Amino acid sequence: MIRRAAILVVAACAIPALAQPRDALIVPGERVGPIALGLSEADLLKVAGAPASTLHQGNETVYSFGRVTVQIGTAGVDLITVDDPRFETADHLRLGLAVPVAISLLGQPVEQSTLNGVETLEYEGMALIVRNNLVMQIRIQRR
Repeated sequence: MIRRAAILVVAACAIPALAQPRDALIVPGERVGPIALGLSEADLLKVAGAPASTLHQGNETVYSFGRVTVQIGTAGVDLITVDDPRFETADHLRLGLAVPVAISLLGQPVEQSTLNGVETLEYEGMALIVRNNLVMQIRIQRR
């Protein structure tokens, strides 16, 4: 009986570690999952792991972590680009939403522009890239 109880205790302790949810929260002006604006290069690699690819452009470095791309400059992470529909804001803004739904969640954009059929809706700390009236990309930037 004691042995069975010990096994149950060990199993119960292991469950939270296995069931830990993946952080897929987008917080405008702050973070995407565990990747936060302002992180140093070393801290970025600690939280995100090894990038799939790296591109150096002058003082900027762009790291690709699958469908999340991070631009880092002299002051740390300054832009996070999301192309992954599994990430969303607390009010469920995510890729694939129709623009009217996104605007109902966020309100009217501070700035709006269109270039070559791609529309950009600027909000404080976030930009939505829109094509064919659907959110195709979310960019998190400093406020």
